[in-house]
Amino acid sequence: MMKRVLPAMIGALSLCVSVFAQETANLGQRAEVETITPEQLRITGETDAGPALTLYRPDIFSTVDGSVLLHGLPMLTLLDGRRFPISSELSRMGMTPLDLFPVAFLSAVEVQKIGSVPRHGTDSPGGVVDLRLNRIYSGGEVGFFYGRSDGKYGREDMSAYIIGGVGNDKFQITAGAAYSESDLRIPRRGR
Repeated sequence: MMKRVLPAMIGALSLCVSVFAQETANLGQRAEVETITPEQLRITGETDAGPALTLYRPDIFSTVDGSVLLHGLPMLTLLDGRRFPISSELSRMGMTPLDLFPVAFLSAVEVQKIGSVPRHGTDSPGGVVDLRLNRIYSGGEVGFFYGRSDGKYGREDMSAYIIGGVGNDKFQITAGAAYSESDLRIPRRGR
């Protein structure tokens, strides 16, 4: 009986020691976290989080089709520590459109630049960006855009938006509206 129990106990003990060694090695690999404040993002002049991050730190951020990349690689985007709740083809590839978030709604942006963060596994090849929301938001924002191009395929674009919110630590209400108009001129073919 003792001859059977001894190898089983040695095997279990070696497994526990190896798991403990991996856990202590992962604790030593803490990811460097950089915290970016909304004031730093407002200096860029951009109102949305994606373009503001790209202008604030062009050495580490870049954009592709409205999605932000970290060191040129897809990143895992978290919203208050949880996965970003947008499902699209780009987000399945790790590219989340951060131009949906106004800077005014953020209390901080935490950036982990190490590509292999053990906590998130292989979902974060470029790193992790955690958007921390401002839980008590009072204020508003108004924006307007007008653009026109001439030529064979000229167009005229106009868009406007308004967003505002009030609240306290127990109740929050935010409302917004947007309007967009585009006029594309396509030349007629002669007969």
